[in-house]
Amino acid sequence: MPYVSFIYPEALWLLLIPAGMVALALLSPRRLSPVRFWGSLAVRTTIAVVLVFAFAGIQFVRPVDRLTTVFLLDGSDSMPASTRAQAEAFIRDALQAMPADDQAAIIVFGDNALVERAPESDPRLGRITSIPIANRTNIEAAIQLGLALFPADTQKRLVLLSDGGENSGRAIDAARLAASRGIPIDIVDLTLVDADAEALIASVEAPNNVRDGQEALIVANVESNVAQSAVVRLIDDLGVIEERNLELTPGTTRVEFLVPVEGSGFRRYRVQVEAASDGRVQNNEAAALIRVQGPPRILLVAQTAADARPLMTALTATGIIAELVSPEAAPRTLADLSTYDALVLVNTPARMLPVGLMQAIPGYVRDLGRGLLMIGGEDSFGVGGYGRTAVEEALPVYMDVRNRELRPDLAIVFVIDKSGSMDACHCADPDRGAPITSSSERKIDIAKDAIVQAAALLGPQDTVGVVTFDGAASATFPATRGATVEQVMDAVSGVEPRGPTNIRAGLLRAEEMLQQVDARIKHMILLTDGWGSGGDQLDLAARLREQGITLTVVAAGSGSAAYLKQLAAEGGGRYYPAADMAEVPQIFVQETITAIGNYIVEQPFVPVRYSNSPILAGINATPPLYGYNGSTLKDTAQLLLATEDQQPILATWQFGLGRSAAWLSDTKGKWARDWITWEGFPRFAAQLVGDLTPRGGQNVNTEVSVVGGETVIRLVTATAQNDLTVVATLIGGDGSRREVPLMQVAPNQYQARLESPAPGTYLVQIAGTSADRVVVQETAGMVVPYSSEYRSAQANPGLLAELAATTNGRLLNEPADVFDRLNHVFSAQEVALPLLWLALMLLPLDIALRRLMLRRSDFGALGSLASRLRPAGATPVAPDPVLSRLRAARDQVRQQIAGERIQVPPTETASSEPQPPPAPPPTDDALSRLRAAKERARRQITGDGDR
Repeated sequence: MPYVSFIYPEALWLLLIPAGMVALALLSPRRLSPVRFWGSLAVRTTIAVVLVFAFAGIQFVRPVDRLTTVFLLDGSDSMPASTRAQAEAFIRDALQAMPADDQAAIIVFGDNALVERAPESDPRLGRITSIPIANRTNIEAAIQLGLALFPADTQKRLVLLSDGGENSGRAIDAARLAASRGIPIDIVDLTLVDADAEALIASVEAPNNVRDGQEALIVANVESNVAQSAVVRLIDDLGVIEERNLELTPGTTRVEFLVPVEGSGFRRYRVQVEAASDGRVQNNEAAALIRVQGPPRILLVAQTAADARPLMTALTATGIIAELVSPEAAPRTLADLSTYDALVLVNTPARMLPVGLMQAIPGYVRDLGRGLLMIGGEDSFGVGGYGRTAVEEALPVYMDVRNRELRPDLAIVFVIDKSGSMDACHCADPDRGAPITSSSERKIDIAKDAIVQAAALLGPQDTVGVVTFDGAASATFPATRGATVEQVMDAVSGVEPRGPTNIRAGLLRAEEMLQQVDARIKHMILLTDGWGSGGDQLDLAARLREQGITLTVVAAGSGSAAYLKQLAAEGGGRYYPAADMAEVPQIFVQETITAIGNYIVEQPFVPVRYSNSPILAGINATPPLYGYNGSTLKDTAQLLLATEDQQPILATWQFGLGRSAAWLSDTKGKWARDWITWEGFPRFAAQLVGDLTPRGGQNVNTEVSVVGGETVIRLVTATAQNDLTVVATLIGGDGSRREVPLMQVAPNQYQARLESPAPGTYLVQIAGTSADRVVVQETAGMVVPYSSEYRSAQANPGLLAELAATTNGRLLNEPADVFDRLNHVFSAQEVALPLLWLALMLLPLDIALRRLMLRRSDFGALGSLASRLRPAGATPVAPDPVLSRLRAARDQVRQQIAGERIQVPPTETASSEPQPPPAPPPTDDALSRLRAAKERARRQITGDGDR
């Protein structure tokens, strides 16, 4: 039966207020007639009670008979096609038995949940097309989405069709939420009774750390649910190490491999099983990472072997294993780079490094605790294009001189080809004509935008100029110190392409412009496709370089002339083949940054020691240097060697768990020609690199194991290391990072359990700190071979039973039971707003009863007005006797007043007739008669005149 309830029943205590109002009104003197008094009291009391009910959240509760059912269909890979077909048949039969007023929805879930069908009354089931991420089972996501689908004012039921093999999320938490809302979860158990034959690699056990030359025991646990033959292989990066033919029994078979391990760094070993009868192939392989500890390995990357050979010779002489590679052969992933203890970049420009290596360097130092050293030269630091890159982030110095008083002024001239070829629109595909940018742009317009973006980077002490050329050259924007972006934009906006190409004319005009400028650094940026008259201009480039003017060439578009690269090399600048014109603005920006940071000082000096460090241990005097790259020391970096005016020469820095260093001079026979022949150079080089490599000898043991959907990380220290703050950082192959805190579970033991990440290879960097100082550091490897979705015996009937018990659900066998009615399901509708409207409408009535005073004369006046407004020909209304007496009394008073009124003398006129004397003032007798007439009129009005 319907009934009334309150959201805030405690607010009903406010009913004491209207009760008090009634008591106060009854005890107070009454100034109103009884009708008005009781009417006003009733209205005011009603208003007060209505407001209290509204404030208490009054609701009208009525039973609900309509039912909405949401089916949660498990679409993960643990559901075979036959089981999935049975589940769909169950839903189809249930929909056929659905009552006409009920409705149903369908959600398909795996690792995510998708709405296949919104709540509706259609009894037909079409083809299910939703495809969730199937490598995991997340029942929690399905329940949460199902709860969000329910409409209001209906009975609600969730029906879960699954085997309960949850490996992501926490379904029991979502079930508690459903129980709090009174929504049951009914279960259709899809656990397989007779599963297909299955064989898989359950896990691979291997030591985390092995010394070089030792043997490692690798154990593979192979599971099978039937007796069958199988082939098990052990594979490393070079191929198959060992292959065995086995007879598997139902259960787990332990297969051991003993392999020798050599070298240093991480070694990856995979175990594969190939069985006679197998249902899935996703779980037929697992792997393990073994860290091989050997002598420190240093990787030297140099564009020219001669630049790094003196350093490599010095390191080798001290027993350090150093490997020299070109930029093209450098590692491209963090895992490959992690096999080295330190990375040394020797006079190598940023543009030559692989993109993957550039992105991996910060994590290599910060997260893995490795070392980074950059060696200076003509193609290193700022001039190498490292400004605002990931490498600059990890180094102790900025790539440019940020003190404007110390940074040399720059004069830069942009030499832009504006011949007819620059009028072409820039498109991505000539065959299709599809533009790369949002709209087709001419090459010349892209060049203008590039000039403006580059000019915005210059400072007030810098000079910028623009030369454009076709058949002849013109100074579009004269060389101007401190020019604004608006000035440059206005100057180049009117440039239009036309005519032939004369590169020489453009370079000569730019040379003339720079000769008239006094600046420490003079630089040209030439943008052209190279096709035109005047030859290759190599002689002009050589002449510019002799004058201290460097030339960088940007080849505009594909099909540019081949000699442009040689022209840039002859001019001492850089060459950028911009096959995609959309890259030109970014090239101009990067080249301008490089030119700003092009602070190369070539003068003899002796480095000055500014602080002590193990790098300089035993070194009391150093030879002179003859040049260095300009830079700016970072705030927290340590300055070891510098010039007399404190320009950095050697600086180190703690970056995360690792260390980095910057040697601003070179290691070849130019700036450091006296250093590489100095007898202390091998010691200096060994101590410099040794300071960057990870510290060993910590005597700690790290265990990382992947068991099903859970990963366990354990750190055990041999010495007393308690109350540490231990954090494990999981670093994926894509550079992703995830920090996991380890809790102390026993003396000197720390552990963390977490849900296994996505399948892949991970490095686990563990660091323990005490008082903000790293005291424990260890690196381990981890391989998640496949999702636990593909493990055997994933069904969890116990979880299904717990979900049903938590929400008062049932185990369903018959489809028709899906739409059984729920007991005591009601719908509540708030009526507070209508009550507020009622109170608002009663308020004027209360005011009228208490304040509005109406007499009979008011009604008489209304009748007189009505008679005047009565239309002609209307039937007259019989006169009211009371009104007649009132009119007679009124007329009698008027006559008495008129007979005794004081006569006012008329105004004198021009007539000479005598005027009568004025009337005497009224006597007391006359006033008495006036008062008597007034009293008689009052009595007649009040009805007392007839008595």
